[in-house]
Amino acid sequence: MNSRELFYPDGKSLHKVVVGQSGSGKSYFLEAVAGDFLKENKDPNWRLIYFSPKNEGFIELLPKKKKSEEVIGLVNSVEGMMESMRENFLTVFYPDTFGLDETMDETINALFDFKEVNPDFKATLVIDDAQVFLSARKESSESQRRLALLGRSRELNAVYVSHAVVLNKSLEAQVETLVFFSLPAKIHWKATDERYGFNPEPYIEELRSTPYSYVVVDVRTGNASMMNPILLE
Repeated sequence: MNSRELFYPDGKSLHKVVVGQSGSGKSYFLEAVAGDFLKENKDPNWRLIYFSPKNEGFIELLPKKKKSEEVIGLVNSVEGMMESMRENFLTVFYPDTFGLDETMDETINALFDFKEVNPDFKATLVIDDAQVFLSARKESSESQRRLALLGRSRELNAVYVSHAVVLNKSLEAQVETLVFFSLPAKIHWKATDERYGFNPEPYIEELRSTPYSYVVVDVRTGNASMMNPILLE
């Protein structure tokens, strides 16, 4: 999987899910691939928004002001995100943990609203700790369903980043790629197979025995590929 396949919303590709426990290499992979695409991107209308409930990650990808250590593009409100997007390809959103669900929904709705008045606008929303918003045990919000169902046609793609496989029904038939740095617990194997057509069992031992390796699953074809370990600098 190259950086464009993961991050560029072409109006045809569905959403992506990246799964991995802490220390598995998931965060390093995302930042490395995002950094590559930010350098390669030629579309002036595309924006990348990284939404982090833990208020960490992607900060090293932001440019700094001249003669200062202050970064450009770090925000903590939806209003700040909208202002940042007008000038910056990357916006890193560290929200207040109070009212987190509402802020997430407002973020999604703001992107759709911006698209309505700016038809050429495209965006990729990376939602870290996606399991917070898309638990298998509760219904997703209307905004999350809107993103899952309508995002592709609006060129608003999501990359859902989670510690465990996301099994929320709102993503059913809306995900085209899974990237596993950690495979689902055995109790979720059947559900993963039913939801995404992927049986984790054949990859368990190799993934455990090879640190920072990962499995890429094409949900539409059912093909899975074991990838070489990422190189940590």
